[in-house]
Amino acid sequence: MPEAGLPPHVQQTVHAVEKLHVEHREGATAGDRLLDFVKATISRPSFLALLFVIAVGWIMANLLLPERLRPDPFPFVYLTLVLSLGALCLTVLILSTQWRADRLAEHREKLILQLTFVSEQKTAKLIALLEELRRDLPHVRDRVDTEAQQMTETVNVTAVAEALRPDTTLDKRPVL
Repeated sequence: MPEAGLPPHVQQTVHAVEKLHVEHREGATAGDRLLDFVKATISRPSFLALLFVIAVGWIMANLLLPERLRPDPFPFVYLTLVLSLGALCLTVLILSTQWRADRLAEHREKLILQLTFVSEQKTAKLIALLEELRRDLPHVRDRVDTEAQQMTETVNVTAVAEALRPDTTLDKRPVL
């Protein structure tokens, strides 16, 4: 389905990003899909309202029923237990679905980093070609441009990574 008005190279990029997301969805296990469904269900405001209604109904039933018929009299130990187990399950659900989302984000981050390095190399090559063209053109004054010369060199990725390590930061001021 071609996107109206988009140049072919932009369409290609849109399709590549969509393919990344489709592969992530298709790579999901049955358990992943179940967790995503449960997360989507309990994320709705209607689910929160339902929980509130159930909890208030539970409390009201236990306060209004005759004492011998109350399944969970005040201080509502069973309600507390159910809510605590629900909170534990919710925590595990959030961590599980976040872990899967982090895998996609990590993949995307690596892709962006690789593309950034390739773009930097291409830019350095373009600057070098422009500098060479400037030197070769007879009607352009030949001069030394140290900044352009520096930009023709590709970045040393290892040196940048080392400089960005938390233990080698330039700012070594003590934390108050």
